[in-house]
Amino acid sequence: MSKRNAALEALTKAPATSNVVELKADDAPTAPPEPVSSETPVPPRAPKAPARKTVANSAARSMLYLPPKAKRKFKEIAFHENRKEHDIYMEALREYLERKGHKGLL
Repeated sequence: MSKRNAALEALTKAPATSNVVELKADDAPTAPPEPVSSETPVPPRAPKAPARKTVANSAARSMLYLPPKAKRKFKEIAFHENRKEHDIYMEALREYLERKGHKGLL
């Protein structure tokens, strides 16, 4: 007999002892008993402190589509200045807004 056939046969056989209890129509379903614990109950925890302030939770999101050559240039600038691309974008946006007379927004 192959392993597969043996496994199928084992699945189709009824177990020798069953933990299934048949209910009669007049039996009312009852909730299972609560587990008894010898441990002392744990008091509820205090609410978590607010997360630290990060750019992700303190700024509005905006999507920017750039031509591939511009994206590559920003990436190159960030690499040579050992900075993140995001910082380069923010610097460029800050300079633009200041030139237009909107100082202090970023």
